[in-house]
Amino acid sequence: MSSSIYKSENTRCQLLKLYDQKQQNLKIPIEDVYVDTFAGKTHVLASGDSKNPPVVLLHAFNAGAPVSLEPIQGLQRNYRLYALDTIGQATKSAETRLSLGNEDYGKWVSEVVSKLKVEEATFIGVSYGAFILLNYLKFSPEKIGKCIFLVPAGIANGNTITLLRKVTFPIINFLITKSEKSLRRFMDAFYTTYDNDDVSFLRHILLGMKHDHRKPPLVKKSELEHFSAPTYVMVVDDDVFFPADKVVMRSKSIFKNFKEWYMLKGSKHIPDSRFYNEIEKVLTTWLQA
Repeated sequence: MSSSIYKSENTRCQLLKLYDQKQQNLKIPIEDVYVDTFAGKTHVLASGDSKNPPVVLLHAFNAGAPVSLEPIQGLQRNYRLYALDTIGQATKSAETRLSLGNEDYGKWVSEVVSKLKVEEATFIGVSYGAFILLNYLKFSPEKIGKCIFLVPAGIANGNTITLLRKVTFPIINFLITKSEKSLRRFMDAFYTTYDNDDVSFLRHILLGMKHDHRKPPLVKKSELEHFSAPTYVMVVDDDVFFPADKVVMRSKSIFKNFKEWYMLKGSKHIPDSRFYNEIEKVLTTWLQA
């Protein structure tokens, strides 16, 4: 496993098992699609009538396509959903880790979308997936009909001291002690609620994968001068990584066609199932606008 992102084959198998469980729990018809790209094979989960307007989803860091579909499954009644498994993460795509400092991610998304024969779509980027979407809109803006960011990375970051106290120190403590108490303290910073599968998933990620410590850079306003598609942002009121006020304020200043923002009240960075109906309702309104 020397060239793998996993420290062992057992870790890879355990994470794929959790992935499959998430996919099986979805209540909608799912198609598994694989496409070849310059960086390796990419796995995509597709749902909905292929004649319906396309919506492309980019998931959070290591979360996987099923997690991005989970809160918005009802959209497949009126849209063709394509949930991409990000390359180089704990997904079913190739293990190639792309550069954060060039247009590799934009090129990768462009190749996947082209292979799926999607001419123009609404793109939804969640957390780290928003950073990838920002990379793509710099690379190929003409294919984006609308752009929706959920708790986005790449626009504004949280307070360094707060992140050290709530995220960095707890994760270091867990890596030393490997105790569930320290892991849960770490998760408390950004999970609204979580279950045993979430705890198992994160334990495997932290202990069984070769860590990717690279931090997505913030997008520059000058990089978005050519981008004018309608843009929407959803934030939460307790986000340790990407605080709502900072994200909304900067979004208004950098996007030429910033339309609207919405806040989920009472949620941390990762909303739980109580917010799914609200998320789907807001996204439906934006998709129909």
